[in-house]
Amino acid sequence: MPRLTKRRFLQLAGLSISHRIVGQALPPASRSDRNKVILVTFGGGVRYSETFAPEGLHNIPRLVAIRPQGHFFASCINSGVLSHFNSTASIVTGNWQRVDDFGFQPPAGATLFEQFRKQTGTGPLDAWTVATNKSFALMGAGSDRAFGQPYGANVVLPKQLLLEAVQDVVKRGKGGVADREAVLERLEGVLSEGYEGVGWTIFQAGRKLDQHVRETLLRGLIEYINGPEAPTSGDELTFFIAREIMREFAPRLLLVNFWDMDVAHWGSYSLYLNAITRTDRLTGMLWDEVEANPAYRGRTTMLVLPELGRDGDRNAANGFLNHRSGDPSCRNTWLLAMGAGVPAGATDRPIHHVDVAATAAELLGVHFPGAAGQPLRELLL
Repeated sequence: MPRLTKRRFLQLAGLSISHRIVGQALPPASRSDRNKVILVTFGGGVRYSETFAPEGLHNIPRLVAIRPQGHFFASCINSGVLSHFNSTASIVTGNWQRVDDFGFQPPAGATLFEQFRKQTGTGPLDAWTVATNKSFALMGAGSDRAFGQPYGANVVLPKQLLLEAVQDVVKRGKGGVADREAVLERLEGVLSEGYEGVGWTIFQAGRKLDQHVRETLLRGLIEYINGPEAPTSGDELTFFIAREIMREFAPRLLLVNFWDMDVAHWGSYSLYLNAITRTDRLTGMLWDEVEANPAYRGRTTMLVLPELGRDGDRNAANGFLNHRSGDPSCRNTWLLAMGAGVPAGATDRPIHHVDVAATAAELLGVHFPGAAGQPLRELLL
């Protein structure tokens, strides 16, 4: 198969969305339509003690460096179900969720993506979720019948796409995972066959992949895999695809879910710490892209928060392994906001995960009726 350049794979491999995601004409932009929001879940579960507690600051040098430019909320409380899907779904719906823990049900109610797209009339290229967690396929649209798939976000699961392609190559005996050409060939085949269940979903049914969007992803991914920046973790691949989406489509609303820190379940504290530092680096690189990209610079607010914490060592041996106890170490997290119009400072007053969607809606100029959360007044001066 012909060798594709670094950008060429990404434009054939992940975001290449299609007739399914055929872009709709957008109304003329007003000043209020210029704002963009990026939500970053410092995901997988992380404790204060390994991040913004004094003893944890060395694990997050990029966030420590960015913090003086932004507004830091020292107490962001998760009062909901302490599972990954329910926690992130609470963030994007503004209501505490109690759906299936493993993502077999969509969020209850409407999501921020649907409210944004329905109220503004923007097309499907303007709202995205990129998730390392493979159970997030239904994160882009909720169960409210007044909204649903026609207004949902595009959901991209890049790690799962790669894993399934590699597994298929191994099963077929085409040289194993070391045979990159075979892997790339299979990835192209996956894209041609359709994407359901192989790494990304688009909430528009019955259409084929759009040639431009398809080529837009495959282009970069191939070069990425063959080049010196080849990903060594799922989160690195998630970052790369999120950056490609920003560069190629410049959506106004983007959720990026990092998740490598959930390696803590394997019981290795060192791998957990390494994942924290990697997530910190990738979050900093996302912010670098905001600052460097003309489509985002000066008009973007980025909100970074853990979806949940992890058990404390006081109530469990090696508490970092899990996030089940419901103790303060599980529920008390933090939020760092940075970007357009965000005043520098810090706030001790308790806020909640469900406040994020209401705040993002205000920043985007839309209403969020029915949300339990309240907009963060510190960011809306």
